[in-house]
Amino acid sequence: MESTIERTLCHIQFLARHLDRYNLRAGIVVVLMELGVPTKCVGFEFLKKAIELQHQDPTRTLTKDIYLEISLHYRQNSEELVEQSIREAIKMAWRHGSRQAWDWYFSYEGQPVINKPTNSEFISRIAYILEIWQECKIMRGDHNERD
Repeated sequence: MESTIERTLCHIQFLARHLDRYNLRAGIVVVLMELGVPTKCVGFEFLKKAIELQHQDPTRTLTKDIYLEISLHYRQNSEELVEQSIREAIKMAWRHGSRQAWDWYFSYEGQPVINKPTNSEFISRIAYILEIWQECKIMRGDHNERD
């Protein structure tokens, strides 16, 4: 039986091949769409920005820094609205998205994903996977592209 690490690495290699022609923002969109996050909801835009901000600085806190920055960037009334919109987007993707994609990104120890990840788990996991993808690009010598 294939281990979780092997499956995740295989999927990251698949993504690296698929995403080579994209920059970070486009890579985020591809991953969100693969997971089934509906592009029509406001939470999609907020998730894109949150993942980008988390990727830029993993020490940022979601509730104190990232939600506030997104609310200011998109001129929203509050961080709570941002948090709710992201939660709703993740919930819709969880209900209607590809189980296989969810297992690729979020399974542990080879077990299928049973519980929907929290906003923080979702954002940090995708940011981390994209960080690995970018490191793979640099190791292959694709660092001339600006992300």
